[in-house]
Amino acid sequence: MIVSKTPLRMSFVGGGSDLPAFYREELGAVLSTSIDKYMYICVNKKFDAGIRINYSKTEEVDFP
Repeated sequence: MIVSKTPLRMSFVGGGSDLPAFYREELGAVLSTSIDKYMYICVNKKFDAGIRINYSKTEEVDFP
């Protein structure tokens, strides 16, 4: 199990400039900051080789 206390981030500009479709053609730049609010994330392996991610919601994904 992995438990992480993660600060929330605010992106002001350039959020999509880290995508390959953009940065292969143009220069990219991002302006973001973290704020004094946090969220906790828990990541667990499941018995059926899936992964469960818990935060304000619970998600389950298949892992190859």
